[in-house]
Amino acid sequence: MAMAHALRQARRPAQVHLVDSGTALATLRAPAASRLRAALEAQGVTLVEDAPIARVTAEGLELVDGRGIEADFVTGAAGARPHGWMTRTGLDLHDGFIRVAPTLQSSAENVFACGDCAHMADTPRPKAGVYAVRQAPVLLDNLRARLAGTNDLRSYKPQRDYLKLISLGERSALGNRFGLALSGPLMWRWKDRIDRRFMDRFHELPAMATPALPVPRAAGAEEALGGKPMCGGCGAKVGSGALAAALDRLPPSARDDITALPGDDAALLTVGGQRQVMTTDHLRAFVEDPWVMARIAAVHALGDIWAMGAAPQAATANLVLPRMSEALAERTLTEILDAASGIFRETGAEIVGGHSSMGAEMTIGFTITGLCERDPITLAGGRPGDALILTKPLGTGVLMAAEMAGQAEGAWIAAAMDRMTAPQTDAARALRDAHAMTDVTGFGLAGHLANICAASGTGAEIDLAGVPLLEGAATLSARGVRSTLYPRNREALPGLPEGPRADLLFDPQTAGGLLAAVPDGPAALAALHAAGVTAACIGRLTSRPGQISVV
Repeated sequence: MAMAHALRQARRPAQVHLVDSGTALATLRAPAASRLRAALEAQGVTLVEDAPIARVTAEGLELVDGRGIEADFVTGAAGARPHGWMTRTGLDLHDGFIRVAPTLQSSAENVFACGDCAHMADTPRPKAGVYAVRQAPVLLDNLRARLAGTNDLRSYKPQRDYLKLISLGERSALGNRFGLALSGPLMWRWKDRIDRRFMDRFHELPAMATPALPVPRAAGAEEALGGKPMCGGCGAKVGSGALAAALDRLPPSARDDITALPGDDAALLTVGGQRQVMTTDHLRAFVEDPWVMARIAAVHALGDIWAMGAAPQAATANLVLPRMSEALAERTLTEILDAASGIFRETGAEIVGGHSSMGAEMTIGFTITGLCERDPITLAGGRPGDALILTKPLGTGVLMAAEMAGQAEGAWIAAAMDRMTAPQTDAARALRDAHAMTDVTGFGLAGHLANICAASGTGAEIDLAGVPLLEGAATLSARGVRSTLYPRNREALPGLPEGPRADLLFDPQTAGGLLAAVPDGPAALAALHAAGVTAACIGRLTSRPGQISVV
């Protein structure tokens, strides 16, 4: 009926058939069924009952009795049917569905089932979502009880009947419960309100609360920790000022096989005449899935190797797992190493070992070596006039911060994850002739560009409109969403413009893109695009040392 109404509204004349292998309205009592048949007729829908379908073809439907129904478009809607794998579980089944007690336990006391896969043996009910939704709290409580080692389980008591609200096509609906049938605009408004309220719960998500601080606590603790949970990934980094001050206190290297590269995150070693770079990086987990988090951490750690023009060689894993059983630890470690190994092998490197421990939360990191066939690309080679090329869009910091607060759309996060798990082997190869290069990570685009300028003795000009952004990043930035590292990144480079788009220059990136200073911007972009890499020219280096301007 909704289809028939929509086609008429679009002034597309069509004949709509409703074909059922049985009696379409058999589950409804006579008053409701009669109203629905009248509504179908009013909408011009032809009801074809007791007509099993033999096959769907390019021309329409072929029915088992030999009849055919021509159709340009066929859509199917089916009731619940048990998956075949359930027959191999050894559980008690009813018509293929898992038989459960009122506690939602199956014939195996530690296996629970609810929703359409389950058959409530004591109180059979039709397969309807209303029962699954109301089983959920009982399931949660009973799973917790079993995990706690108790048998204090709740029983689910289903209602005898449930409200059925069926759209009649226009702004009208049929309401049916306990044999009572009502129809009209009021029923439609009721249905629309219920549906929208339910769907809104998937969009209006509760913000993550900041954990309460202990009492007593040190003076200034509240100000130091801020008013929001700490971000994961590169948003959890220590600020550049504190890091630089600590590194400056280290004595200079006394070894002649280590070359100091001021500002670079990787060290250059000479081993048997072979030049080798070494780097390390780790991330505080912000994704519950260990496999996805491991891929992000591997791509992130490889950034320094790619940025120096080196070929990844070997990696060791540095893992902290939250406290868990030995069996779960083994499974989690297997997932992490399998995911990371896939990334490293794709780049020609191997995981050769590592270290693991248990702690408060999951942290995944890697120490990596890479081989240099020629002089490494450093921060110090940039020249005035060089074009600035960025190989990934900005915005992972605000997107992950919004995800923690329940403010990000799922499609935005999915797209960001795809970017974060994408290796940059092809991008690094296309940029092998860059004068200077770095990867954009925790200190944001502006901070890492400032490092190139400081090491190269140049300034820079950024074309703000040309900086690519991840979907949703600008929207969230305009709402005031910021990563926990953003304020320190902004403080490190005062005087630059403010605003939703400009603020993303200071957004900490996890597994961010390569930022390269190249002599020929169009040629570099052509090489990147030929390699299938989406990249952009975002500005140029200037002859004004230390000065970064945004236009």
